Amino acid sequence: MLNGNLAPYYLDEANGWALSVRELSDSLRKAQAKGVAVRGLVVINPGNPTGQTLSKENMQEIVQFCSDQGLVLCADEVYQENIWTSERPFYSFRKVAYEMGFTPESNKLQLASFHSCSKGFLGECGLRGGYVETHGFGADVMAQFVKQASVSLCSNTIGMRELYLVRTWGRLF
Repeated sequence: MLNGNLAPYYLDEANGWALSVRELSDSLRKAQAKGVAVRGLVVINPGNPTGQTLSKENMQEIVQFCSDQGLVLCADEVYQENIWTSERPFYSFRKVAYEMGFTPESNKLQLASFHSCSKGFLGECGLRGGYVETHGFGADVMAQFVKQASVSLCSNTIGMRELYLVRTWGRLF
């Protein structure tokens, strides 16, 4: 939309699909060497289609990396109900950040956490209802975010109903 560029990174399969901060640093350095101003990091956790989750320690490293580098952490957490192993539970990036002392008031981390009913609660892709929880953004940024979302999104009626039910009752009927 604004002539953005991708700065790719790869997960470490040999280490349980971890996200190495060294890999992130290398990707950031390469992008900056090409003149790319990297603004954020997108992390999908749990992964799709593997259902793997990042360890809490790995997530702490990622949160610290984003804070140190001034990157917005975009946490796609829509698959948190689709974990295939109990060996490594799901933790939200918001919870991890709070436990590390990154409160919205600290102004040290900007985080957007995404979830949906279409993938997270019911597994029905046709519902197309989702939401984002933001953390650490100023009022001016939020005003632009809401404006942009209002212009480009129009959820279907069933998707809106399902989000209402989840928010009000904590479950779908």
